[in-house]
Amino acid sequence: MEGQKLEVVFGNYGTFPSPGQITIDIDSYEKSDASLYRFMFCYPDSEKFIEGYLMIGLLPALDVPLESKKLHIENDRMLFEGLYKKDKEKRTRFFTLLPNMQEYRNIVRESGPELAGLFLMSINDLVYYKQSQTDWFDEALSSRVFKQKFMRKSESFFAFHNADTLLSGLEDEDVSVISKNLLLNFKLDGFNNEHEINLRYESDSLIPKRINVLIGKNGVGKSQALRKFSRLALKMTDETGVLRDIDQNFDRPMINRMIAISTPGETRNTFPGERIKQQKLFYRRLNFTRSTKSKLSRGIAETLIQLGRNRDSVKEKSRWDFFWSAISMSLPVEKIAFKTKSNTVEMISKFGTLDDSLSTVEFIDQFDRNEEPKFYAEEKLHPLSSGQLTFFKFALQCSLYIENGSFVLMDEPETHLHPNMITDFVGMLDSLLEATGSQALIATHSAYFVREVPREQVHIFNRSDDGNIEIISPRLRTFGADVDSISQFVFEEDINSKLTKKIYKNIKHLSFESVNEKLNKELSLSALMDLQTMMDG
Repeated sequence: MEGQKLEVVFGNYGTFPSPGQITIDIDSYEKSDASLYRFMFCYPDSEKFIEGYLMIGLLPALDVPLESKKLHIENDRMLFEGLYKKDKEKRTRFFTLLPNMQEYRNIVRESGPELAGLFLMSINDLVYYKQSQTDWFDEALSSRVFKQKFMRKSESFFAFHNADTLLSGLEDEDVSVISKNLLLNFKLDGFNNEHEINLRYESDSLIPKRINVLIGKNGVGKSQALRKFSRLALKMTDETGVLRDIDQNFDRPMINRMIAISTPGETRNTFPGERIKQQKLFYRRLNFTRSTKSKLSRGIAETLIQLGRNRDSVKEKSRWDFFWSAISMSLPVEKIAFKTKSNTVEMISKFGTLDDSLSTVEFIDQFDRNEEPKFYAEEKLHPLSSGQLTFFKFALQCSLYIENGSFVLMDEPETHLHPNMITDFVGMLDSLLEATGSQALIATHSAYFVREVPREQVHIFNRSDDGNIEIISPRLRTFGADVDSISQFVFEEDINSKLTKKIYKNIKHLSFESVNEKLNKELSLSALMDLQTMMDG
């Protein structure tokens, strides 16, 4: 097998590979993040090539004295020049890992499984060699380079454990690899005991179990649970609490990416800010509504352009297809359009055809970044409702950033959604989660979200008078249940009872029969039953 490998050349910037050769630019380390090096692979018997980024670890030659092997704990340009570039006999061994699932998809999609396998074998890729585990494999996995650099970020951690499902072809990609049984434990001031939440998910059940819902009165710690989850997943050093995978032996949950979404004011209070260079997990903090004051805020038209030009995919489905399928569930996509700077109208379907041509550049220049989509009917533009706009922007943002094994956190998404649209919203969210093998955690006050998930996915936060917190799943079968029943169970009060108490003061001297005769056309059956109970003592 060694004789079948392609030649790997470590060079400087601008070194172009010959056919059947792979070049790795050792200068690119200083220009990239997380110890990434740029590679170029020229196909055998062809001038076609593909490029991307990888991580490199070095192992000393087999005959290096034991006391000198400490050198392989480092991984920088000096090491290349000292141990490899000047190593005429090329005795120093190296191993690599592509930094995320998308890099593996790119090489398989562009080269095909057979040529991609040859490429990965030639660069001593750890995912490829998981199948054969050569003599250096265990040594590589025990090195500090692997433990402290390769496994530092969640995307490379996730790729190492799961990218082997891509090597036989993208259609075989396994999207069910995210942690399914998580324990979140933390202590909040003002409570005597700890908050402990067991989040269980199932990707292949008959009833969808990809969403967990936190619900309860104000001040019981729902938003704090989202905050703790996000900060613990990001491994923020100043955070206390526990987030772990109950089923696996990993020292951290198997989460590839995290997307946190809320209304503008609550987002800043609930979720930590993005620290792109420091964070070990791919993380985006987004708003349900547009905030033009934020420097990080992107207008809808601008985000559509990014999505349209994005060539990433999951299981052979493009991100644009994710978006188009999602919004088609509730909105007439063929009627949604944008007004350009020259007051013409462009349908959103045009964004899905963007490429790298000059016409695309000219098309992009027509749009104001803050322009919002509208319905185009009878040659006129009509605004979307706030709920429809929320629906549209959520699908757009999620489609741009979601990946295989993502976790979506949402704080009170019902703020801009009409109750009738919540079912469509959850359906859209679930379709995105299903397609990418992802999961969601929602904090809400709305019983409409609760009825969309099974009861074991619902966590009711109750605070007792003595300051203890109790987090329970309802006895009520919530999936498809009556909203009034859910509200009464969750909030331990029947809204009707407060209203009927007002009526009772006026009719308590009457008989129930006379009250029923006068009011049965105006009051609900449950309200009448409450009145009868009060009148009967």
